[in-house]
Amino acid sequence: MSKLLPKIRSSSSLILLAKNQVEKATSCDYNALLLTRTQKSTFMPESSVFPGGVCDASDSSPAWLEHFQRNEISAAKLQNLGHVKGPRPDIFHTKADKESLDPSLALRLTAIRETFEELGILLCRDSKSLTSTSGYGAFYDQFDRAHWQHSVHNNASRFLELCKHLDVLPDVWSLHEWSVWRTPSTFKKRFETAFFMTALEQEPSVHIEPNEVKDCAWRSPLDYLQASLRKELWLPPPQFYELSRCLKFSSLDNLRQFAAEREVKGIQLIHPVVHKCKNGVVHLLPGDDAYPADPDASNEKIEIDLSIEEFRAKANAKLHRSEHWNQHQSQLIINFERDDGQVHPLDPTKL
Repeated sequence: MSKLLPKIRSSSSLILLAKNQVEKATSCDYNALLLTRTQKSTFMPESSVFPGGVCDASDSSPAWLEHFQRNEISAAKLQNLGHVKGPRPDIFHTKADKESLDPSLALRLTAIRETFEELGILLCRDSKSLTSTSGYGAFYDQFDRAHWQHSVHNNASRFLELCKHLDVLPDVWSLHEWSVWRTPSTFKKRFETAFFMTALEQEPSVHIEPNEVKDCAWRSPLDYLQASLRKELWLPPPQFYELSRCLKFSSLDNLRQFAAEREVKGIQLIHPVVHKCKNGVVHLLPGDDAYPADPDASNEKIEIDLSIEEFRAKANAKLHRSEHWNQHQSQLIINFERDDGQVHPLDPTKL
């Protein structure tokens, strides 16, 4: 009998990519920025993750519209920023509260605010860069970042005050809707997280927030994945999956353009269902023939008397799953095309 499931909180995360600063032989011409959580983190401590966090009420405040309107950006221009026509998960659906912002804007504000809180990177545009059509994101760092980072970390509503103080707008236009993950029902803390992707032409300097962040690094997606397989760091399943998708692209220009063009097709929610096998754990993902009708039917791992390999062999035609022999040895499998046009992850061990 399933117990009462914990409340699912909305959160937002940013896959932040930037062109390589140094000319060297690598698998691609860009790096990704991930941070390592501190040991005292209340959720997945010491994991390497993209910057992000829980949505704050201030991210949905109508006061943001006033700030945008002062720069001649109307509320109408901020509706459905990605011009999405396809279906999207609940997190993007407008709430009953008419005063709140459109979720596509509010979730972008959360991702940008959290990236500043954790890493001191302010993605924004001023009056000069507001009309840029390069497709690349913009950032600004010529201010007292340490002071404002501390202030925003202690009070999320101060982020709007920072933008007013600098006379800048959060660069919501360069963030593309990439994926949405929901924490499995086996976890005590659960989130539905919107992952956005943005590309920068150069790597901004970082100023970490020491209470939340142990360290961070700009590394290629393949470098991160290989380091995880060597047990040098731990990538939670969403990070392992999304970095493996990036392996499809050796050029940041191509990845940025793909993200912008794919966005209109919408997003299919990724909600893993955990099965405990004899030699590890399998996360069944939507579309797999073994995926249940109700992914929240149980708050306990489903135990099966099969190995990971036997469970896979028993499956029917369609497979979409992540197989985990331990925290560092994982394999992603998908053998059908997704309706939202997303690319399949590649196996880092075969590159």
